[in-house]
Amino acid sequence: MVDKLAKKGQISGLKMVAFQLLLVLSLALISTVFFSNQAGYSSLFGGITFLLPNFIFVWMAFAHAGARQSRKVLRGFYAGEAIKLFLTVLLLVVFLKFGALSLSAFYISFLLLVISQWLAPFFFYNNNGMKNDS
Repeated sequence: MVDKLAKKGQISGLKMVAFQLLLVLSLALISTVFFSNQAGYSSLFGGITFLLPNFIFVWMAFAHAGARQSRKVLRGFYAGEAIKLFLTVLLLVVFLKFGALSLSAFYISFLLLVISQWLAPFFFYNNNGMKNDS
């Protein structure tokens, strides 16, 4: 069962994942329109390679919260990160080995999502460090 504090964390994480999904879809659309269908689905696959494991991490890492559940919180973060790394490698191998991809579009999409993850605090928090709920 997810308590209120954990639910807040999940909602914040899912907002980030939703933003990244919009970014992936935008990149795929731009790649398709300005380059080719192959570049479009390559961008989509590059984004999915980052987005799907990140979604699973958010779901697992914020399943529990609070001092009484510290072991569950820690276990969720470790398990979430392990699954995220494994699934990222698996998706990279599958898409790169079996897909006829435009590698530049694939890697650019993947890289932009990694950068969006790093820059998330600048977009989801205001200047005084408090969460921006508005």
